[in-house]
Amino acid sequence: MRAIQASQRFETMSSRLGNRLREHAEETFPPDAQKGLRRFAMREAAELLRINQNTFRHHVANLEGFPEGLLEGGNRRSFSASDLVEAQRVLLETGRIRPEEHPRRIAGEPCQILTVFNLKGGSAKTSTVTHLGQLMGLRGYRVLLVDLDSQASLTNLFGITPELAPDMPTSYDLIRAESPLPASEVIRKTNFPTVDLIPASMDIMEYEFEVALSFRNGTTTFHTQLRDALEPVLETYDLVIIDTPPQLNFSVISSIFASTGVLIPLNASMLDVMSLASFLKMASSLMGVVESHAPEHGLNFVRVLLTRYEPTDGPQVQIASLLRTVLGDSVLPTEFLKSTAIGDAANTQQSIFEVEPRDVNRKTYERAIESVSRVTDEIEREVRKAWGRSNGA
Repeated sequence: MRAIQASQRFETMSSRLGNRLREHAEETFPPDAQKGLRRFAMREAAELLRINQNTFRHHVANLEGFPEGLLEGGNRRSFSASDLVEAQRVLLETGRIRPEEHPRRIAGEPCQILTVFNLKGGSAKTSTVTHLGQLMGLRGYRVLLVDLDSQASLTNLFGITPELAPDMPTSYDLIRAESPLPASEVIRKTNFPTVDLIPASMDIMEYEFEVALSFRNGTTTFHTQLRDALEPVLETYDLVIIDTPPQLNFSVISSIFASTGVLIPLNASMLDVMSLASFLKMASSLMGVVESHAPEHGLNFVRVLLTRYEPTDGPQVQIASLLRTVLGDSVLPTEFLKSTAIGDAANTQQSIFEVEPRDVNRKTYERAIESVSRVTDEIEREVRKAWGRSNGA
């Protein structure tokens, strides 16, 4: 029996699976569709604005210029994400909140750049970036998400399919060796009014070859490329969050060099912890070389986030305890819980903030929202601390 060449096997499998996935994507989210965003009930809107629900209701009825929302069913009022942005503007201009209480940066406060990375796949890295970025956006921060992963999972979650848009500018075009595009031409708006995206595609893999070639030519400055590319647009944002591939490559190093903080999602398993230990040692050596060219570079924080966490799982609890004993405050005190609601939402290219609460088991939904909110609270504290603000909302 004649063996079939590996290339032919891979091509056949890729073609079959790719065709089916495209069919699935078109069924759940047609290529020409515009991704929308659900409205938020009054209770949700008040929580996102961090004000008392009765106070929120009072503002709706009495504060001039405050969004009234949309009255549904005769007695239920809902609000769009844009309404939340307008509400914060009114609260600031009328003195209901002080400038330092408003999410957006004020003079002298630099945009914070957060790299989310891990060598291991399956650590909920993209899910973390998506939910963290969207909730920070709903709270009023101006957020830019950057996808550096050739798998483009973050890009797909925002309803963008690179294979169906081959001419779409991506993160590769931002940092490519020849004639890179300015960030303003690569950034895309999303269905969240305060969240923008720099999408990714398979093209980003070309960057690795270009950097390797630059070493041969003795002309490499790869570690500053992403920072320099983002610099012209940083004034527009409060927070940049970068989703990286599950490997330590040149784009990841460039991302860390551009960052003011690093978040490492990690499953609470011994194999993942062992992988993290090896990875951190490797990252330390490589970044040491890079920093020799820029000794002033530093990070405001490096944190480990336990993901896909199940508090009833004994071995996970033991690993979490071990990590907190060894790494102390470097491990966030709250975990990103494993959630069927988040997993089911991802199957239809949605986040937990995009699904209708009535379509999900109430307790499951509330548990997921609380988990994401607590994780976001921790990162928000780090951002405010970097700005020199108090940690209160």
